[in-house]
Parts: sequence; structure tokens; C-alpha cells
Amino acid sequence: MEHNHHHHHHHGETITADLKKIYIGAIILNALFVAFEAWMGFRSDSLSLVSDAGHKLIDVLSLGLTLMAFILSTSRPGKKFTFGYRKLTVIIALVNAVFVVIVAGSILYESIEKLLDPASLTPDGDIISLTAGVGIIVNGLSVALLSFKRKHDVNTRGAFLHMLTDCLLSIGVVIAGFVIKWTGFVQLDPIVSLIISGFIIANIWGVLVESFKMSIDAVPDAIDPSKIEDSMLKVEGVQEIKRLHIWPVSTTETALTAEVLVAPGADRDALTETLKAKIKEGGIDESTLEIKSLA
Repeated sequence: MEHNHHHHHHHGETITADLKKIYIGAIILNALFVAFEAWMGFRSDSLSLVSDAGHKLIDVLSLGLTLMAFILSTSRPGKKFTFGYRKLTVIIALVNAVFVVIVAGSILYESIEKLLDPASLTPDGDIISLTAGVGIIVNGLSVALLSFKRKHDVNTRGAFLHMLTDCLLSIGVVIAGFVIKWTGFVQLDPIVSLIISGFIIANIWGVLVESFKMSIDAVPDAIDPSKIEDSMLKVEGVQEIKRLHIWPVSTTETALTAEVLVAPGADRDALTETLKAKIKEGGIDESTLEIKSLA
């Protein structure tokens, strides 16, 4: 039985020592780079570097929050919190996404202001390219670290997507640095900054919507309730399914409750076993069934 428990968890994600190390490594790496990039951005008067650093800061925060979310998701149920603190993982993902949208909005505003006042622009193309080049290496390492785990969880997927976009954005910033150096087209700096903030918003939107829906107990996108109900109805002896509820316990775990009406004389224990196996196949971790015989 114990083996089984570990096995069904493949679509969930609990914090393992490996995953913890991956996150801590990525957090330290990116935090150091944020400090470096912001300092270079202010030194070289480059809005694209500062906005890129702002974007990276979001990554650091989101990685930190995700690590916290994983640790919380292993919390033990208590008398008051019967699911432990696992639901906090959903709230963290939501807060994270809202915060990202706010930061991106402020970068957009700043970029437009600078574009309207080109005289205030004095970015240094060399420093921009050099710094963004370092960014590509940092992001590449982070992407490699996170790619192992990204399939299973909305938080890790969010972090992975951040890093991947960051990689692309850093390449864009390197190119912009060269163009500014060779052509003197300083407006390119806020233009790149605008593109970065647009990218940030486009990227986080899916996570924002998904985590909002999960926070109000919507069925997670990966789960098809009608498919689960159909597979339950196909079990021999099952007559009707009532009051079927499916909701996320955390960003990685889902629970189900249902009332099942069965034919008179049906073997309830065997039926329950079969139904729970079907439900698990549908991607649900915990299920509670009330079996009633039709008179």
C-alpha cells in the first residue's frame, strides 16, 4: 500500500531534497544577478537593463514564494486545518501573479514617459550588451535547473516560463545594446523596455487566471469532470452519480466528493474500490464517496 501512495503522486509535487536544492540554487543565482543588473542599469542610464532587473526580481520573489508553497504543501492536516496549509500554494501563486502585473505596468508607464522625452536618454550600449550577456548565462542555468520539474505544478511551470522568457529578453537586450552603440538610436532602450513589460504581462496572464480560478475552487484545467463522471457510471452496478464536487486542495492536488446510487444487492466495498481507482486515473488525489442503494 505504501508503494502505491508514492506512486500515484506523479502528477503532484511534494518538496524533495533535490527540488529544494534546485530552488535555493536558482534563488541565490538570480538574486545576485538582479543586484548586478540594477547597478549596471543605473550606472549606464539604461531603462531596458533596469526593467530587465525588475523582471528578474519578480523571478527571485516567485521562486522564493514557490519554495514556500512547496514546503506548505507538505503540511500535516490538523483539527482546524483539515487539509493542512496546502491551499496557501494557490493563494501564493495568485498574489505572485498580481504583483508581477503591477510591476510590469509601472515599467510600461516609465518606458512611455522616456519615449516621449528622448533628450533624457543616455544609455551606454556596451554596458547594456555585456550585462544582458551575463543574464543569458544566469537564465540558461536557471532554465536547465527548473526544466526537470516544470510539468507537474503550476508554480514550477510559472517559474520555468519566467526564466525562459528572461533568456529571450536578455538576447533582445544584447542586440539592442549593439544597435544603440553602432547607430546612436537611443530610443531603442525604452522600446525594448516596453516589449519586456508586454512580454511579462502576456506570460503571467495564464498563471493569473488559473490561480484565480483555483482560489475560488474551480475544477483545475487538467481535469475533465464529465470524463470522470462517465468512467464512474460505466462501473457495473452504478446507477447514478449525485452531488459531484471537484476542487483543488493545492496547486498540485485535487479532491472529489460524490454520492453514488448503486443497484440493490451490489457489493459496496468492491464498488468503492473500483470507483476510487477510476477517480485516481482521472487525476484526482483524494476522493470521498457516499454509496447508497436504490430501494
